[in-house]
Amino acid sequence: MRAVKMMPIIEALKRGKRFAVIAHIFPDGDTIGSCLALANFLMDHGKTVELFCHDAPPENLAFLPGIQNFIRPGQNGQAKSDAYDAVVCLDCSDEGRLGDAAYFLEQASCTINIDHHATNTVYADINFVEPEASSTSELVFDLIQEMDNNYFSLAVYEAIYTGIATDTGNFGFSNTTPAAHRIAAQAIEYGLDVDKLTRALFRNTTEARVRLLAKALSSLEMHCDDRVAFLTVSRSMLEEVGLDVNDADGIVNYGIDIVGVECAALFKEIEKGRTKVSLRTKGVVDASALAARFGGGGHARAAGCLINASIEQAKEQILEALKSMLG
Repeated sequence: MRAVKMMPIIEALKRGKRFAVIAHIFPDGDTIGSCLALANFLMDHGKTVELFCHDAPPENLAFLPGIQNFIRPGQNGQAKSDAYDAVVCLDCSDEGRLGDAAYFLEQASCTINIDHHATNTVYADINFVEPEASSTSELVFDLIQEMDNNYFSLAVYEAIYTGIATDTGNFGFSNTTPAAHRIAAQAIEYGLDVDKLTRALFRNTTEARVRLLAKALSSLEMHCDDRVAFLTVSRSMLEEVGLDVNDADGIVNYGIDIVGVECAALFKEIEKGRTKVSLRTKGVVDASALAARFGGGGHARAAGCLINASIEQAKEQILEALKSMLG
């Protein structure tokens, strides 16, 4: 079934020569991994690819080949959308997730949207959205195999593995699919160093990050008869340890791991009056439905949103929404 759905994309990629490949704002391992995998594949087949992201990729992904090629939209002189044969958006559930790169969609002759979020708004000319997939990287793997089943390189496997591993919590979340394990096995057979990637992705921290974690954990608040856990990362916390908001990724998991907690939320102060909320849930609350109430999205067990309010105001809004969802 996926092969049939991918055919319009395959035709566009084979026909075109120059592509813009776009990651979402506040990039994670899946959007970066899927972008790099597709870009490396296309360039190895003689295509020209330019990689765009509104925000800089996380430092823990610096080991991925080609990651230095990501540029912020506008740094190339605001190239016109019609300069590309297709604009490919990966892991971006809606146009707002593109940030400044959204302008590429305005004049592009062909736009492609590949994603695994159930909340995707199917905003492109060609939409390949598969919510049952573990990650967008899993879909890009299938796409590459369909286009050239004799091709693979270590750089592509590292990018694909990174995307799958980070989006599945190192193959521990409920969105982990049999296909995710099969792809990982194939990558390992090819020569991928699992220990190197695992250390880079999950066991590679700094003193500053540990100090930030300590501050965040000390902010723990319990609500709704201890079924809800709130954690906070303020601008002052980040400044004290010399980090930015992207370095807070993963902290929310400490909240959801608490026995009895059904929903955990990490409130990150982007700037005064703007709060990014990361959500994790177990079996009762649909995280994507909660995030959607605030213009966000994601998955049933992991989602996020951006609220134009202070941290304390955002907490009040999330808590009020949760009361009707906890039952």
